[in-house]
Amino acid sequence: MASAAKGSDNMPLTIIHANDGEFANRTGQAIFEGDVRGRNMVDASMSKDVTAAYVFFQPGARTRMHRHTSDQILLITSGVGMVGDASGDQQVAVGDCVFIPANEDHWHGAGDTGLPMAHVTVLTANSETTVL
Repeated sequence: MASAAKGSDNMPLTIIHANDGEFANRTGQAIFEGDVRGRNMVDASMSKDVTAAYVFFQPGARTRMHRHTSDQILLITSGVGMVGDASGDQQVAVGDCVFIPANEDHWHGAGDTGLPMAHVTVLTANSETTVL
């Protein structure tokens, strides 16, 4: 799994390699529509401050409208996707970074682009999600 590079008083510097861990099927969870897989990369066992997960959306898959109690950052790592909020939907692609303020209703995923999309999502460790 992850390999520690040096020690500290808390969690050591840790490298999470691209092929570390298994992708779990997230299809059927209340927040997702369509075929979605994900892998937690940073969780409460590693950080008291932040979480990070890699999420892969097959064509047409997306989250339902939802909100988080903390800011969210999405880093698009492959494909073409969509993000949406009350002001409308926008296309995103590899290399794009999406900042979503706390408590903003939004959705994200491959949407209707016809292509898969993957992103890394970063939230505070104590963030709560409400599916609308």
